[in-house]
Amino acid sequence: MKPSCPDRVVIISDFSTVRGGASQLAVSQAALLSARGVPVTFFSGDATHDLPKGVSQVAVGGQRLLEGGRVSAALAGLWNRASSTLLADWIAQNDTAATIYHLHGYHQTLSPSVLAPLRRVRSRSVMHAHDYFLACPNGAFFDFRSGQTCGRAPLSFSCVMRNCDKRNYGHKLWRVARQTVQNTARRQLAPGVTTILLHDAMQARLFARRSPGGIRVIPNPAQAFLASPVAAERNSDLIYVGDIHSYKGVRLLACAGRQAGVQIRFVGDGQDKEALARDYPEHRFDGWQDRAGLCRIMADARILVAPTLGPEPYGLAPAEALMSGIPVLISDSMLLAGDIDTGGMGLRFAAGDRDDLARALVTLAHDDGLVARLSRTARSNARDLSLSDETWCDALLGLYGDILDRPAAR
Repeated sequence: MKPSCPDRVVIISDFSTVRGGASQLAVSQAALLSARGVPVTFFSGDATHDLPKGVSQVAVGGQRLLEGGRVSAALAGLWNRASSTLLADWIAQNDTAATIYHLHGYHQTLSPSVLAPLRRVRSRSVMHAHDYFLACPNGAFFDFRSGQTCGRAPLSFSCVMRNCDKRNYGHKLWRVARQTVQNTARRQLAPGVTTILLHDAMQARLFARRSPGGIRVIPNPAQAFLASPVAAERNSDLIYVGDIHSYKGVRLLACAGRQAGVQIRFVGDGQDKEALARDYPEHRFDGWQDRAGLCRIMADARILVAPTLGPEPYGLAPAEALMSGIPVLISDSMLLAGDIDTGGMGLRFAAGDRDDLARALVTLAHDDGLVARLSRTARSNARDLSLSDETWCDALLGLYGDILDRPAAR
């Protein structure tokens, strides 16, 4: 029997303007579903949008948390009553038995308050785990003070007492309060709600102690940087692509590059870019690039380096590089590291270990035979790590059909 098709999909996201990975996927999802003839309503915190024609928008019109006053931002970040009321009203007036609610992000403008109206439609609700905010107060299972992955149980005494925050301990305590509010609201959605994970290894961290309801692993969609894969061994550039932030391991990479005697080409922008360029002038800093500029740069890539210090669930740049025939040198803290290493598409190094990273940089900078083998395997196997836009949309529609065909949904 053919799976049921939703009457409408309500996409819930902090932003309808692309401001990061989660919002980019939410906007892409709206376009893909609309192109398939599925009606889409986009419920967002912002009023401006990058939405395609035909997608209706319901906008709270709120500010990003850090753009408002300190007290108002703190209160709204815990529970934004306007978001909750507006979503509850929309559901009361428009819900049908075949409407799906797909929640991408709510920590920047909407707040955990949007979980409350979903109680009445929890069996038709989907929560997309782009990170670890469903469990960890700072969303990363990473101690920004020690620079290491955090193994503490979320909201345990040792977790609450530890200042692991990017800013200060007061902000950590606010995050703990928000996590407590969120967990209470989310428990009222279980077990009906379905959670999408980007990688199956996320489950052990997110749901170590309780049943969250249904789980579906759907990798992110990715597109190759290049129309035709390169023979990476003929190139010389060792490239980093992404946010220039210490959490991403950029300072470790710059230092390891100096130790290895190789130049790193940093592509991206971020709060640590100026300091990094000042301290490591021997490296190249291209700044932020649009897609066309990024593709031109990647045509000269020998390897892509992904040195993130924490347990990042997914890496878009590594996936896109591999599909372009570019091997990846990846930190073993990233969940894709095992897939890339054992799949023969790149090498991994110990997260935070400068010496190990420097040794790998020397090897990949000079061993043409190894790079050629990794490049060939990447061209053949990279698609196993991600989906195309169309297969990603197929996977989402398949999930929606399974949800609607369950007795609980009806």
